[in-house]
Amino acid sequence: MTFRLSGSTKFMCAGIALSLGWFVLESCDCDESKEDQFPGFWVACIGNKPALMSYSGNNPTIVSTDPSPNFSPKAWDCSHPNSPHYQNSQASAFPIGTPSGPNGYARKPHATGSGTAAYLPQQLRVLPFVPRVPPPATPGCDSTFPDVLQTVHTQALVTRISTCPFKIKVSIPVVTRPLQVAITPDGSTALVTSFDNAVNFIDLATNKVTYTLMTDPSINPHGLAISPDGTHAYISSFNTNGVIAVIDLGSRQITTTLPTISYAQGLTLTPDGSQVWVTSPYGASVDIFDTLTNTRVTGLNISQTSDVAFNSTGTRAYVTTSATIPGSVVVVDTSTYQTITSYTVGLDPVDIQMSYADQFLVVNNNGEGSISVIDLMKGAVVTTQLGGNSLPSGIAFVH
Repeated sequence: MTFRLSGSTKFMCAGIALSLGWFVLESCDCDESKEDQFPGFWVACIGNKPALMSYSGNNPTIVSTDPSPNFSPKAWDCSHPNSPHYQNSQASAFPIGTPSGPNGYARKPHATGSGTAAYLPQQLRVLPFVPRVPPPATPGCDSTFPDVLQTVHTQALVTRISTCPFKIKVSIPVVTRPLQVAITPDGSTALVTSFDNAVNFIDLATNKVTYTLMTDPSINPHGLAISPDGTHAYISSFNTNGVIAVIDLGSRQITTTLPTISYAQGLTLTPDGSQVWVTSPYGASVDIFDTLTNTRVTGLNISQTSDVAFNSTGTRAYVTTSATIPGSVVVVDTSTYQTITSYTVGLDPVDIQMSYADQFLVVNNNGEGSISVIDLMKGAVVTTQLGGNSLPSGIAFVH
């Protein structure tokens, strides 16, 4: 092992220990035949004072005890209680002429016990940390703050709300009874489902509806999901004749419909977009479809479900269900479709969202006006009542 004190200083030893800013060499396994090849220097404590040492042939030699640009004795601690040359040592000179080391501390091959040690002073390197500047009491608002889109079901509107300052920027008329809204990955277009047989396309640059896709009268659009690549949208129909309508976003047309559970409501895509999971508050199962082939993969025996959240890797699914009282979140292994565990939350849980770090799940409990936070690292649930007449529905992380 090679240890450097400077650009040319080397120790050939078997062990090096670090201790709070000091480099401590110990239990050295040294080859005394190499002293004449030693190219650098080391420091030893001689008479309680530091000395710069080197070799002349195989003999250790004092080079200097005076400060120089590369060596400052004041920077070395010769009073350290663990040093062989601590304060009150009687050594007055280094025993020149013997390769056995200072004051009898042997430098023999495979020596055991404490070897000669040099102690550096504690050194704290100044790092280029930027000083913390406290935020202003009232943060300034600019265009970088995100907007929020909200459907107003009873007024056939979509409102665009700025978050700083918090105010309605514009109200956009859509087909009656709008339900859900989603934005394409490029951020250019918002899709809005309207229960009265329509899907609305809103240009977010102009805040205007640029296209309205009217569906068959038997389809009542509710749930909505957009593929990660922005090529397709999936619409659920909330009636007894449950279907999923697949929309090609290039042509803005329905390309196929897939039969599914009655009153299909929630649609959630896996993180890679390979599957879409379908929930229903009145259905007896969760349907799972392959988005490449548009075929049903399986159904999960979980009833009265509203929403699904996935972890970032897509290995776990978290399904809200009102089949228990109070409600619960069922955890599913997505490779085996087996239930792993469940968490008890509030009454009638609906929307669920995973935090960015995959540690927390946030659940809206619509039946009792509360929010549950599940700590997945601790396996703990904290449910907080909102008070008043609050019945939470809809959830999103603003970033």
